[in-house]
Amino acid sequence: MSLRKKKAEIKRLIGSFEREAEKFHDLTFSLFYVTDEGPIDNRKFKSPNHTIMLWQYYGKIDPQGSAEKFVENLKSSDLQWGLRGAKLSAFAVIEGDSCALFCRMAKRAGSLFNEKESSALKSRVVSEIQNSEIDGISKPTAAVNDNAMAVWLSYLLYYISKVSPGKDKLERIDPDPFSLSLLALEDLLESPRIEKADKSMSRVDELNFKVALSFPGEKRGYVSNVVSSLKESLGKDQIFYDFDYQSQLARPDLDTILQNIYRNNCDLVVVFLCKEYSEKEWCGLEWRAVRDIIKAKEGERVMFVRFDDAQIDGVFSIDGYIDANHFTEVEVSKFILERVELVSGENAQQIAARDKPTLRFGLPQSAALDSLRQHD
Repeated sequence: MSLRKKKAEIKRLIGSFEREAEKFHDLTFSLFYVTDEGPIDNRKFKSPNHTIMLWQYYGKIDPQGSAEKFVENLKSSDLQWGLRGAKLSAFAVIEGDSCALFCRMAKRAGSLFNEKESSALKSRVVSEIQNSEIDGISKPTAAVNDNAMAVWLSYLLYYISKVSPGKDKLERIDPDPFSLSLLALEDLLESPRIEKADKSMSRVDELNFKVALSFPGEKRGYVSNVVSSLKESLGKDQIFYDFDYQSQLARPDLDTILQNIYRNNCDLVVVFLCKEYSEKEWCGLEWRAVRDIIKAKEGERVMFVRFDDAQIDGVFSIDGYIDANHFTEVEVSKFILERVELVSGENAQQIAARDKPTLRFGLPQSAALDSLRQHD
């Protein structure tokens, strides 16, 4: 049974975690990494605690050499703690007096996911590890724990990656596990799906998108839900959402790639305006491309969604917008689809004939798009 058919159980879990979150348990959730040479640090954990392996990256397996060693390690390993000889292993550690209670509740929450949904969670982790190690010769090998508690903790990290990109990689995960689980369950109730990471294998600089989204990292949770709704109607490679093209955006010339997408390679740019948008360097780069669209009298290609009344250079009181505080993500996606239909109905020859000069901005090059978006 899929998550969409388990709303009653999700609501029951929300009630259970809400009651515990109100008690302000002294409980922590942290990540602990071990290499083939031993732990990365010598932290000491409080008692009681519970440690569970989340995933392992064994390394590259050469069929003509290391495969035999891999089989040998597999036979001699205590799989509760993973595979011997792994290059890197990630463990979750729950510490505090309420450790046993949380573990029981986490197992119940992890049981929400069916095999397909659990596989989607696992594929996010495995893909991220393996894609970074592909060399065309040896096969990067990774494994993810399918224990119900490990599944739930992996989902919590996935949830954090949506709302606060990068923070899922921190050693200490905040807030406390009960409160974090409550937030994640509430999000799961609204959006019962797990998106795969880095889904597209099409060249991002050769695509023409129906929609490109410009937003600060603080609003990723809202924007992610808008994207999920849009995908149900527009399908693959029709929406420029940075998380879907992570591997391709990890390059030195990211600034020129982005400015070309927003200026030339999309039918509609949706800008999510707020105080944080005016403060972020990469949002500023995207905004310059949007301003050039307006200067070229192509304002029909721009759509504003506002979260607050923050002043944005180049936006005036006469400019129309959708109020994100009054409309849900699904409603906003419907408004976007209406505009897409109007903009895409323009004469293709007129669009092709437009003079769209390529802009170049003297901003620092970086592959860390979200780290700059999140930078204070």
